[in-house]
Amino acid sequence: MTPETAHTLAAIATIIDKLGALPIGTLLIVVIFGPWVFTFIMERAHEKRITAMETMYRSNVKLVEAYAKLADGLNDVITLNTAKWSEAIDKIDMNQYCPQARVKKVRMEDVDG
Repeated sequence: MTPETAHTLAAIATIIDKLGALPIGTLLIVVIFGPWVFTFIMERAHEKRITAMETMYRSNVKLVEAYAKLADGLNDVITLNTAKWSEAIDKIDMNQYCPQARVKKVRMEDVDG
């Protein structure tokens, strides 16, 4: 060991002796427990994100159920609308609302027999 290295080590030892063990203990605590604390913090953030995603999926399920109910009601409306338009087309084809084209209905009492 050279005299300069010995002198540097003695100076570091003197500085540590004057400061005490607090900085070294703090450094050791940060080095040892720091990753665990960081992991815990990241785990909590991840848990919050997962909870938010679960809430979003539950909301989407409610939206899909409401949409399915709306689609069922719309199916009934479309079926009824189609039936009524079929009736309207039949009445237009028969043209029973026009007095000149109206077919004269014959009652049984009016027939001589």
